[in-house]
Amino acid sequence: MKQAVMVRAGTLGDLLSGTAGNLKRSLEDSGHHAYYAYPAIALFSVNTAAMDLWSGRNAFDELYAVIKRYGPGNTAVLPDDKGHVGVIFSWDNRDSIIELHSKICSHEYRLNPQLVTLGISNPVSHLSDLHHGYEQALHAMQHRFYQNHSQPVYFSSITEYARDTEYPKEMEDELLHLLIEHSITKSVAIRQAVEGFYEALTKSGPLPVNKVVDATLQLLVSLQLRLKSALGQPHLCSTPDITALMQLQSLAGMKDKVCEAINGMEGTPYASDSLNRNLIKKAVTLMEEEYDRASLHYVAEKVFITPAYLSALFKSKMGVTFIEHLTCIRISNAKKLLKQTHLKNYEVAERVGYNDSRYFSQIFKKKVGLSPSDYRDAN
Repeated sequence: MKQAVMVRAGTLGDLLSGTAGNLKRSLEDSGHHAYYAYPAIALFSVNTAAMDLWSGRNAFDELYAVIKRYGPGNTAVLPDDKGHVGVIFSWDNRDSIIELHSKICSHEYRLNPQLVTLGISNPVSHLSDLHHGYEQALHAMQHRFYQNHSQPVYFSSITEYARDTEYPKEMEDELLHLLIEHSITKSVAIRQAVEGFYEALTKSGPLPVNKVVDATLQLLVSLQLRLKSALGQPHLCSTPDITALMQLQSLAGMKDKVCEAINGMEGTPYASDSLNRNLIKKAVTLMEEEYDRASLHYVAEKVFITPAYLSALFKSKMGVTFIEHLTCIRISNAKKLLKQTHLKNYEVAERVGYNDSRYFSQIFKKKVGLSPSDYRDAN
């Protein structure tokens, strides 16, 4: 009988997915410690969001080398495929993991402590259950947005995430009032109001980071538009820099950036105006080229911004909504197909992005004044 070939585990993914065979045997064959009392996983992560590809790779390699060299014994150190360095350890030895992280954060190993965070899973009874620990450690890493990066994040300490929340409109109103009034203590009041905005936003529990970003963009864009209207001076302020916001790795950093943006709304236009114009240009080009499949989420993903921000950009820069502009593009192309081809009406509808031919006919007649059939027959 032919024996199964044991695959050496090169990453946590190899080890936990089952492709490396029996977990204890895989650890042994890969040269790692294989015996644990209540095993758990610690994930160390280096924040590379603000780095180029080369610098980010070097930072990860340095972190991996430090943990391999100075990490506690009786552990297994493997990278995963998400930019983390994983350490399998016995729960009784967790203090040694915390000590390693503490030394990293104190510059002892010449790493930037602001870049390194640690997420720790709950212990499991058997190595075969360690994939649950990995998922817990990943969730802990995501929660670092809400905590001081110098403190390890235990999965057991994370409260349940809120599914949704109500946008704190009253705090937006307060910030608008502060922007319009003249006061020497305005910046202090704005800081307090921003703190109140995020406190209200997360009153039911922490939110997924993308929802916090969307609410932040809604706040800044809405304040911008309302301030322009209130002051009657549209040249005074412009949309926030989406790139800077998307790179933020903590709620504290986001609050600082929001305060900076709001305090600057009365000054000269942001340098991000040219960036926003380029984003709109790219979005419109994509809509014109892929109008059959385009949607707000699809286009936003392609130009690397959130749907909420793209929607706000269209309103502020184009004077129409995203869907209004997309509809014009689709109807324009439908008119060409109706005049230049023998495609049936439902085929034309599908070609321009409408799966419901009846809805297409309604939209077409509303925009053109004629049904698709009447338009085709007209001279």
